[in-house]
Amino acid sequence: MKPTYEELERKVERLEELLKLALEKIDKLEKQLNRNSKNSSKPPSSDQKNNTPDPQKKPRPPRVGKSRTPFPPNRIDTHVQCSQENCPHCGSKAIELSGKPCERWQQAELPEVRAIVTEYELLKYCCSGCGKNSTASLPSGVPDSAFGPKLMGLLVTLTGVLHVAKREAIQLIKDLYDVDMGVGSVPNIEERAAKALDCVYDRIHQFVMGHRFCTHFDETGWRDQGKRHFVWLATCEQAAVYKIDRNRSKAAFQRLIGQETWKAPAVTDRYAVYNSFQDHQYCLAHLIREFKGYGERDGPDKAMGAALEKELRLSCRIHGEYRKNKIPIEQRNRRLGVRKKKVLYCLEDGFANGSNALSKLCETLLDNFEKLWTFTRILGMEPTNNMAERDLRKLVIWRRKSYGTRSDRGKSFVERITTVAQTIRKQSGNVLHFVQHAIECFYAQIFPPLISEAMGF
Repeated sequence: MKPTYEELERKVERLEELLKLALEKIDKLEKQLNRNSKNSSKPPSSDQKNNTPDPQKKPRPPRVGKSRTPFPPNRIDTHVQCSQENCPHCGSKAIELSGKPCERWQQAELPEVRAIVTEYELLKYCCSGCGKNSTASLPSGVPDSAFGPKLMGLLVTLTGVLHVAKREAIQLIKDLYDVDMGVGSVPNIEERAAKALDCVYDRIHQFVMGHRFCTHFDETGWRDQGKRHFVWLATCEQAAVYKIDRNRSKAAFQRLIGQETWKAPAVTDRYAVYNSFQDHQYCLAHLIREFKGYGERDGPDKAMGAALEKELRLSCRIHGEYRKNKIPIEQRNRRLGVRKKKVLYCLEDGFANGSNALSKLCETLLDNFEKLWTFTRILGMEPTNNMAERDLRKLVIWRRKSYGTRSDRGKSFVERITTVAQTIRKQSGNVLHFVQHAIECFYAQIFPPLISEAMGF
C-alpha cells in the first residue's frame, strides 16, 4: 500500500526537523573545535601549535646585545694580573707597558662546597635522688631532624617555588652538597616549612583583605585526593594570597576574603560571585577574546563581533599609552569617551540583530555597561585582569606537572609557599633567603621577619 500524501508530508517535516538539529549540532561542534586561547578563555597550553616556518620564509631579526653591569670593587674576591712576554704580532720581546688603562675582564665562578655536618651528642644522666634516667635536649633553634633549616629552605624552594620534581630535587642536592635524602623526607620537610610560614601567610592575608588598593580576583581548577578543587587568588601590586577550596561558589569566595562582601575596587571576569562588588571592573581581555570568537563565525555575528573586538582593543591601547606616560589623563578620558559611545552602539546592535548567544552577551553587558569603564574613574585600576592571570600561571604549570595534591598538608604547603614566594617577588626580595630564615625562626620559637616593613606583612 502506497503512503498517502499526508504521511509523506509529515515524514518530510520530520526529516527537516532532524536535519535542522543536525546542522545546529555540527555548527556547535565546529565552534568548539575552532576555540583557542585567542578567541575564548581556554589556556594557551591547550592550543595546537603550528609548525614554525623555515628561516628563509620568516627571517629572525638580529638580537641586540647588551653589556653586563660589572661587579663593584667590594664584590671582587681575587685579582689576577695577566701579562705577556712576546709581541703577539712579530714575536719580539722588546715590549713595554703602554701606560693606557688596562682592560678588565670579570668572571663569576661557583665555589666547591660541601654540606656542613654537625653531630650532637645527647648525654644521658641518672638522678641519684629519684633514680630515673634522662637525656639532654638539642640546643635551642636546632631542628629535631637530620637536615638543618638552610637545607630545608633550599629543598622547599626547589619543589614549591621552582616546581622541581621531588626526586630531581633530591638528586640536585646530592650532586651539589653530597647529602643523601629519601623521597619520604620531602613531604615531611614541606609540612614543617608550611608551619614555619603559617604566620607569614596570615599577615599577607590580612594585608590583602584589609587594604583599599585595587585587587584582582581569579580562580582556576586544582586536584586534591583525586577530586576537583579550585585555587582562589586575590592579588594586588604589593602582595598575593592563594587559597585552595573544594568549591567554586560564593561561600568559597567568602572563605577567601574572610567577610561577606568586598568593598574595595576590584577587577575580575564576569563570574556571578563577583557581581555584588561596588567599584567593579570587568576584564576587557576576556571580552576581547569572546568577541574575537564571534568575529570568526559566519553570518551576522561576524561584523558585530569584529567591531566590538576592535573598539575594546583600542580602549586598552589608549589606556596603555596613558600608563606609559605618553598621553595625559585628560586626553585618555577624551579618547575613551569616543570609544565608549561606539561600544554602546555596537552592543545595542548585537542585542537587536545578533544570534541568541551574542544577543544574550550584549544584553548582559548593556545591563552592566559602567563596569566596562570603572578603570576610567579610579586611579591605578587596570582594564584587564592580566595581573591575576599571570599570578595564577604558576599554579597552572604546577598542576600540569604534579596533578595536584593528595593531603591537607599538601594543600597547606601549596597555599603558603606560593603566597610567600609571589609576595616576595612583588617586593623584589630573595625567596630562598627568606624561607631559610623563616624556618630558623620557627625552630628558635620567634616570629619570622617582615617581607616589607612599610606594608606591615
